[in-house]
Amino acid sequence: MAKKLGREHLDAAVRPMVKAFWDYPETVHLLPDEHRRRRVLPRYLLSDVRDAARFATLFGAESDGEVVGAAAWIPPEAYPVSLSRQARQILDLAPALPWGWRAAREAQRGQAANRAHHRVHRPHFYLRAIGIDPRVQAQGLGTLLVRPVLRMADDREVGCFLQTATAENVSWYERFGFAVVAAYRPTSSWPDVWAMWRKPIRQ
Repeated sequence: MAKKLGREHLDAAVRPMVKAFWDYPETVHLLPDEHRRRRVLPRYLLSDVRDAARFATLFGAESDGEVVGAAAWIPPEAYPVSLSRQARQILDLAPALPWGWRAAREAQRGQAANRAHHRVHRPHFYLRAIGIDPRVQAQGLGTLLVRPVLRMADDREVGCFLQTATAENVSWYERFGFAVVAAYRPTSSWPDVWAMWRKPIRQ
C-alpha cells in the first residue's frame, strides 16, 4: 500500500519520478538537451514533492524497502499559493536556472495557460506529479498512489483535477473516474495537454 512521505523522504521521492519523467513529452519539450535535463528536472520535481509534503499529501510506493514511485498531491486548502510557498519554490529552482533559463521562460508561458484551466475547477485535490520507476511499472503501484486521495476527496465531497501530456495516461486516469474537460496546447510548440476532472462520488 501507499504511505505518506515526510520532508525527510523528499530525495527518495524525487529519484523514481526523475526516471519516470525523463522521456515525458513536456520534459523533452522544455529540456531537449539531456545534460540540462539532468540538472533541471530533479530540482523541478523537488519543488513539487516538497510542497505536497507540507500538506501531508505526498505519497510513496515501496518495493524491497525502496521508494519506487511517488505522487505529489495538493489539497483544496493549498490555494491560493502563499508568498512563503512561492519563495520556497523559487529557492528550489534557483540552482537549476543557469542550465534552464530558456526552459523557465517557456515553462512560465505554459503554466499560465494551464492555470486558466486549473482555476475553473475548484475546490479540488490537484495531482501535480506522479511517477513510477520504469523498472516496476504495470504492477499496480500507480493505483496505490491515486486511490487514497480519491477516497479523501470523496469523503470531503470535492473533486480531483490533473493535467497530462500523453493519450496513454488519459486512458489510465479514466479508469478512476476522471474525464477530459479540455484538450489544448499551452503554447504553439508545446505538446498536447489534456485537463481532466473527477467528480466526487457520494458515499
